[in-house]
Amino acid sequence: MPSRSITIQCWKCGTSLRNLLLPFSRYEECSTCNADLHSCISCMNYSAGAADDCTEDRADFVLDKEKANFCDFFKVNPKAFQKKDDAAAQEAKARLAELFGDQSEPVEEQQDSSPAEAAKALAELKQLFGDDS
Repeated sequence: MPSRSITIQCWKCGTSLRNLLLPFSRYEECSTCNADLHSCISCMNYSAGAADDCTEDRADFVLDKEKANFCDFFKVNPKAFQKKDDAAAQEAKARLAELFGDQSEPVEEQQDSSPAEAAKALAELKQLFGDDS
């Protein structure tokens, strides 16, 4: 089979990958995020919700849809990248921050305390554990 060159998008990061020769190897990876490209999730037959998430009924079952496989029915999907809606995750993080108190100061600034405060904290710690030295 003669090889041909196409431009596809990485299914994981969306990077445009130019001049890949088809059919590409099982070992082909994204040049940006190193995601496996010969994987179920980057195949035209991939369909979440279908039996085994694949529309090709003769294909063998593949457990990890994001890892490289040896499927003979693989057809590259040039537009496999799907931007994920992370609004729900952002809302959950905001609720947790509100629940536990929003720490707007960076960690580095919180660690910069005066020597007097550090000495006071050390004295309280020694008192707590009964260390009189």
